[in-house]
Amino acid sequence: MRFLVVTGTRPWQATGGALRIRATSQALAELGAVDLIVFRFKDAPPVEDDPPTGPFHKVLALDDAYDTPRNRAALEEALPGWLDDEPYDMVWYDRERLWQIAGGLTSGKSVVDVDDLEDVILERWSELGKSPDRRDLDPEGIARQRQEAALVGAGHAEVAAAADAVVLTSDSDAARLAFGNSTVIPNTYLHDDETGQAAVDRVHGVGDTILFQGWLQWPPNEDAAIWFATDVLPRVRAQHPQARLLLVGKPSQDVVDLGSLPGVEVVGEVPHMRPYLDRAHVVVAPLRVGGGTRIKILEGFASGIPVVSTTVGCEGLGGEDAVHLRIEDDSEAFADAVARLLRDGDARRSLAERARALYEQRYTPQAVNEAVHRLVEQVTSQAAQPEG
Repeated sequence: MRFLVVTGTRPWQATGGALRIRATSQALAELGAVDLIVFRFKDAPPVEDDPPTGPFHKVLALDDAYDTPRNRAALEEALPGWLDDEPYDMVWYDRERLWQIAGGLTSGKSVVDVDDLEDVILERWSELGKSPDRRDLDPEGIARQRQEAALVGAGHAEVAAAADAVVLTSDSDAARLAFGNSTVIPNTYLHDDETGQAAVDRVHGVGDTILFQGWLQWPPNEDAAIWFATDVLPRVRAQHPQARLLLVGKPSQDVVDLGSLPGVEVVGEVPHMRPYLDRAHVVVAPLRVGGGTRIKILEGFASGIPVVSTTVGCEGLGGEDAVHLRIEDDSEAFADAVARLLRDGDARRSLAERARALYEQRYTPQAVNEAVHRLVEQVTSQAAQPEG
């Protein structure tokens, strides 16, 4: 079989979005040859300094113009000299934006991985009274933003009607949209076996290191980092003065500025997370805005690190409060949960053990491979989707 993956994320990078599309590509590669079209964001390093790696037969890299018509025109110009004569069995579009850019330009059954629900994200910004760039909104601005969210929500139905299948990350998202051609492929974490000593050290005695990682230029992650560093961490340090926060991932300037606060280290973008996971005693997911599911939580589960999250941060993963992780939405309660875990090695160990069992049950790469393979069989065996 032949597959084409179209994405705006370089799958070889150490980010949550890259992990999802990399896992999908690897699952497809078990069934046949995989080609890749990637729209590289404006600050990406030159191709010669950032060569593609992964299970790809060939790669077409284009600069992202952040404008759908311009991106589509650039792709239409590049495709004739890049495509082979042999058609694709399936084209996998990583998010609806890539479907809008590339949909219909190549042969093959179409699968659109929605991942984050942008209308849900907009609605949650509205609940905070803020825009995605964290500006305060007046009531009229909130009303306009909610109208925009409704339009985005209607767009889901348009994509589902045109595509052969729509992929979501959780049962809760699938229930929210209720499309007949939707399927759930969970996020995963490509766990590498750690040396063992780090895991032993992390669950004994008093801990001090808190980890929050992600693309810290993405507004929901940026908001989470700022909220935790300014409102939650001081409360943690009041109980546990040696506590320190590692912010790992490409930061915005506002996140960089957090490095001046007591106990905050802004690490920035890193090639591998393992050294920072080995240092962490607690992983936090303090998101107040989000959609889909958070790979950063699965990373903590798989790595044997206890997690404290907001309700939004851990939605869709099936984790239970005080069983697999701690779930708190109030600044004081969130801080208390983190401080207790830092003080209590036994609590860290028991929470992490149950979380690791949940990961092994539902979120391993093998579980994702099986889900992708089932979807490929289902979609490639069905009748062609009518045009329009």
